[in-house]
Amino acid sequence: MIVRAAELLRLPPGVPDADLHAGLLRYLLLALALLWALAALRARPAAFLLAGAAFVLVAEGFWIASLGRPYGLFLDPSFTRRAADMSVAAAGAPRGESFLVDVPAASDGWVALAPRLKPRAWLLVLPTLAPLLVLPVLGVVVYLLWPRRDEALVAAALALLFSTGDLDAVRGVGLVPGLWPHPGSAWLVVAIVVAALILGRLPVRPLVAAGLGAAATAGWLLVMGSSEGLGLADAALLLTLDQVPWCVLAAWAWRRGAPAAVRALIVGGGVLVVLGALPLGVDAWGSHALYRMGLLLASAGPVTLLATRAGEWLGERRAFASFEPRALGTALLVLAAAPVCFLTWWTPIRTDPLMNGSREPLPDRLRAAMAWVRAATPPTAVFLASPDYAPYVAVLGGRRVLRSPALAVADDDGRRDRAEDKLLRGREPGKLGPLYGLTHVFIGPGDFLAYGIASPEELEKRGRFRLLYRDASDLRVYEIRAGD
Repeated sequence: MIVRAAELLRLPPGVPDADLHAGLLRYLLLALALLWALAALRARPAAFLLAGAAFVLVAEGFWIASLGRPYGLFLDPSFTRRAADMSVAAAGAPRGESFLVDVPAASDGWVALAPRLKPRAWLLVLPTLAPLLVLPVLGVVVYLLWPRRDEALVAAALALLFSTGDLDAVRGVGLVPGLWPHPGSAWLVVAIVVAALILGRLPVRPLVAAGLGAAATAGWLLVMGSSEGLGLADAALLLTLDQVPWCVLAAWAWRRGAPAAVRALIVGGGVLVVLGALPLGVDAWGSHALYRMGLLLASAGPVTLLATRAGEWLGERRAFASFEPRALGTALLVLAAAPVCFLTWWTPIRTDPLMNGSREPLPDRLRAAMAWVRAATPPTAVFLASPDYAPYVAVLGGRRVLRSPALAVADDDGRRDRAEDKLLRGREPGKLGPLYGLTHVFIGPGDFLAYGIASPEELEKRGRFRLLYRDASDLRVYEIRAGD
């Protein structure tokens, strides 16, 4: 199983290094910004979109490539539970069952897709890789569906460059930093923006089109957020001062007849931000993303006008006289904005504890042991493992476990505890024996001391266990023999 995104590029461990190579990243982004501006200057939309997507992918991808494991894996219980459920589902566990034997899996799109995801070796890193595509896809969608074609390139550039601001990132609702905590629901934001843009082009009255688009934003209510709410003070700032200058430009555009789609996103997103401020469980991240996207797209008209005026002024110079003013203005926008935008200076290892913690690689000995488990035990196997190793058995080994209190506690955990107690003490489990279908034990030094097991080899003395695997660090896998 691939656990480092950099392995896909065949990069060795430690490359790139987030501390040593961050400066080189900024120079690379500056070079990409120059290519992006050149594509705008030549008025080549395909090259413009490609250069913009490359800028975003490099700015985000550098940090993902520097991680030693999938984002949040074995650090945050929710991310680890999802990975465990995905792994056992892909390995062939009974349909609908979670990593805890005989416990139904939680409803999750990633888990439902896991048995069909290819290549299988990428399974664990896909939720970390998928968010990389969200912003580039948004930029392309905005360009393709923007109703005013003379503003389409500027609208796409604004979406790519300014989807996240410093202040909203500080408040924990910035689009880019929130992509990895929302690896699935981030695509719902894209779908809602697409729906609003399409509905805005319908041959109906603008008010009707805007109403339909605003109704589409209600789809975000399907995503559960914090029950505490963002708070009215933060919501008020997010709707106003945090959005300067975009709220000012959007107000200008509104008076000049902004497209129905942006009116829908501003109104619908704004209502969702207010709801997210209250303890109603509305996710504030996506609410703000829709609102800010509406402001940015509304600003496309005024920014295009201002950029064109700047292009006309610059075009009076002989060196630039051959360029079309709008193309020249768009190039100036990219050249001025890209070096100072949030993406260029984003350093998530300083602001996101999970991103920083995910830099630590997984131990090679554990990866090797779990690769053996995945290859040498049947997909229907059920493991007994200590709380320290049970998450690894489920995630990296792809096998269901009896208990994993660090991730989830089953309703019948007391009965599971009794089954574990009887098995490890070498007593006859009675009816508990076949109840959970236990087939193997994974044990390492220091595990199960409470059961009088001072070292892993002592398990063999309890009569029912046959050694199948042992490594240099004394990690062991035992088969539970029936009938002994």
